[in-house]
Amino acid sequence: MDDVDLLVIGSGFGGLTAGALGAATGLRTLVLEQHTRPGGCAGDFALDGFRFPAGATVITGLEEGGILRQVVDASGAEVHSSPLDPSIILHVDGMTLPYVQDHERWKAIFREAFPEAPDGYVRFWDWAHRVGGAVYDIGTALPSFPIQGLDDIRRSLPALQPDVVRTLPWLVSTVEAVKQRFGAIGHPPADRLIDGVLIDATGATSGTCSAVQGAIAIDLYRRGCQWVDGGPAAIAMALVRATRRSGGEVRFQARIERVRKRTGGWVARTADGDIVRARAVVANVPPQALDALLGRHVEREEDIDSWGAFVLHLGIDGAGLEGIDPFHQVLALTGEPLPPWGENAFVSIFPGRGTRWSVSVSTHTDVNSWELPTEEVARHRCMMEEALVDATARAIPDIQERIVLQRSAIPRTFEHYTLRPRGFVGGLVQRPGRSTFRAPGHRVAPGLALAGDHVFPGQGTVGVALSGINAYRDACQYIGTGSLL
Repeated sequence: MDDVDLLVIGSGFGGLTAGALGAATGLRTLVLEQHTRPGGCAGDFALDGFRFPAGATVITGLEEGGILRQVVDASGAEVHSSPLDPSIILHVDGMTLPYVQDHERWKAIFREAFPEAPDGYVRFWDWAHRVGGAVYDIGTALPSFPIQGLDDIRRSLPALQPDVVRTLPWLVSTVEAVKQRFGAIGHPPADRLIDGVLIDATGATSGTCSAVQGAIAIDLYRRGCQWVDGGPAAIAMALVRATRRSGGEVRFQARIERVRKRTGGWVARTADGDIVRARAVVANVPPQALDALLGRHVEREEDIDSWGAFVLHLGIDGAGLEGIDPFHQVLALTGEPLPPWGENAFVSIFPGRGTRWSVSVSTHTDVNSWELPTEEVARHRCMMEEALVDATARAIPDIQERIVLQRSAIPRTFEHYTLRPRGFVGGLVQRPGRSTFRAPGHRVAPGLALAGDHVFPGQGTVGVALSGINAYRDACQYIGTGSLL
């Protein structure tokens, strides 16, 4: 039996943030992870001599004052990064557009690519830059939304800067409403570009995406995108090491099967029969998975407003590719959705040892479209793999000749390895009714908090890290100790 102050279930970015900060605070901290490596959907895995990302690939928030940088500094994790500019190369309608940091330069690139687009599109990019910057500044102040008590108000006060006023008119709007207000309509290629950037970061296109979330999604990659050797998985491992250096413990292949309230805290049981008594618990799992651990009724999975993912993993011969941009987004390959593919492919290129490079190509997919007989699943899988290899050719023209290894992951793969119901990934779609002040909260019960992409602020490693900060601060308050952030 283990007696700890803080038990963290799951070593995704939210759980690792809470665990590393908890250990650095001096709490007796135990992180339990069912797999053999940390990171969850931001982790990695090895396959036939290649190492692939499990999901997330792009890193933001490591610049001075950024959310991840605050976590790294406070926990003592050792993470070395370098800025990426351009952060992503966008491919749309046969054109290649570098998504550069400088706002005026980006507007010039956009005008040159779409000379017939109405001036309203440039006004829209100005809006996204202003409001996205304000939202980013709010995030770096580490707010706790939705406001559920005096402590949330206290934590969120530093975020209430003058720039926050810029966001207020857009809290109940969609990106489409903003576009129409500024006259950013009537040019399908430009619309596809905006929708492609939005859906990758928020799960929604302009018609349904929250304006506030859309602004930061559009502007984030140009505001602080960094390269870390080893990707997000390297940051996850750095947080594991920091937790251990501070006296905390991280155990792998330790799956929690049950969590119950007890006097003065919580008790959890692992699949191996080990018992952990904890004063506070942070669960970096989907809400439905936590409900199951608590013995509660589980929400019907078909009611979950999230996407699944189809990911193509390619091991390639990277000879001669030195200097290639690592991230590419390929939009509207066919002009029509390729069921069950979502018109958008994100290509991530990772140099390996020598010429053995890894390429990960992902796209959104409807998990319901994979509820098919085995032979139909195989046919869909083949079709998707071919489409994503074609997409990759926009970034690496001779990709077909370079492929050494080819595998793919469907929603069932994510369900098996991440225990996410039916393979839903990426958190809730960011619609106006579930962002900022109306976002799902992290509190479940006294001393029990959620971390992850299904609570405020939502998707992405930076968002999940902020959810971990809020869960950690709640644990500290419940235990009766001060917090580092």
